[in-house]
Order: sequence, then structure tokens, then C-alpha cells
Amino acid sequence: SRVVVSLVVLTSPAAAEQRVPVAVELVLAVDNSASVDREEFRLQQDGLARAFRDPEVLQAIDDLRPLGAAVAVVYWGGPGETRVVLPFTPIASRRDAKAFAFRIGLIRRWVRAGNTSIVTALDDARVMLESNGFEGLRKVIDVSGDGVDNGGGDLIAARAAAAAQQIIVNGLPILADDPSLADYYRDHVITGAESFVQPARDFDDFARAIRNKLVRELRPPAS
Repeated sequence: SRVVVSLVVLTSPAAAEQRVPVAVELVLAVDNSASVDREEFRLQQDGLARAFRDPEVLQAIDDLRPLGAAVAVVYWGGPGETRVVLPFTPIASRRDAKAFAFRIGLIRRWVRAGNTSIVTALDDARVMLESNGFEGLRKVIDVSGDGVDNGGGDLIAARAAAAAQQIIVNGLPILADDPSLADYYRDHVITGAESFVQPARDFDDFARAIRNKLVRELRPPAS
């Protein structure tokens, strides 16, 4: 979307500059649609912040040395409503990870979005991966959400566009309202040979699920 592209341009080096090598480029795309109420949204945000303080996640970041990771956080909803809340940030140490967790805790939610457009989340995250100042040995989009895509876009095309750029798409479906959502994410959202689905039983279980997911996503590329 135009909003995402403009924010990426403002927070990234010029495209002509050499990109900084990292082990993993990761976009954490968090559901901000109208189906997520205030308390559910808080559980997502708190769980994400806690994950970057978790000992196993910190160990995973240590294992990425010397390259480290570059991580961004976006909140997504309907078409045109994606917002980059934390631009790509280098994380190469435990101190970096804890500072990132602190910044996540400071984020404030704006007006709730309408639709659940997973297409928008994928397309905007892909643009970010193509446009930032880092070059990852592995590029990953981590999509979390509590419902199927209802934004009217072409989800097949969005997945294919990510796959064409060798971007891995992983899914964190929140099963509070739809126990079959994990199957939907497996069949319609994730892509890439190393992709996987990490379900959360409900929003209270989000912290556990995102922690486990990050441990797998922030592993050395050769492992």
C-alpha cells in the first residue's frame, strides 16, 4: 500500500546503497482488524513483547551471530490500512532484543480496521522485504490472525508473489472463534519449503505460540 511504501522509504537507506547482510529478515504482521477487540489486541502486543525477552528467543538470537536479524512489526487490517509500527531494526544481541521488546510495549493502537485482509498483510510485507536496507539469507513473513481472508483480494496471487521472491510465509492462526483456522492457514496462507503453522488456542495462548514461532524463525539459515 502507499502508506507502507512511504514509511519504508523514509526509514530505509536508498535502494542504490549496498544492503546490510543479516541472517534473517522478518516481518511480524499482527492482526489489527475489527474482529480483534481491545483486550485481545493487548494480549497480542504483550505476548510479542514478552517473546523478545524469553530466554530461548534470546538464545536463538545469540546463535545468529555475527549477522543477527532485521525485524519489523506491522499492524494490518483491511486494504490500505497496514501500518508499520516498528521499521526494520537490526537485532544482533540480547540487549538489542530487549530494547526491541521495550519499543513494542510503547506502541499504541489506532482506530480499528474493518476487514481481515490477509492479502494486504502479505503484499505489504513483501514490499517491505523488497525495499529495506538489509539483505537476509532467509526472508520471512510471520502472519498472525483470528479469521479467514475477507478483504476481497487474490490470496493465491499474494502467496505466489511472495514465493516468487523466495519469501517464506509462516502462519499463527488464533483459534478462539474458528478451530479449523489452522487448516485454512496451512492450505491458503503459508508458502515456502520451510514454512509452518503455529496455532494459538486463543488470545491468552498467543504469547506461547509467538515465542515458539520465533525460536523456529530465528534459527541459523544452515540449520
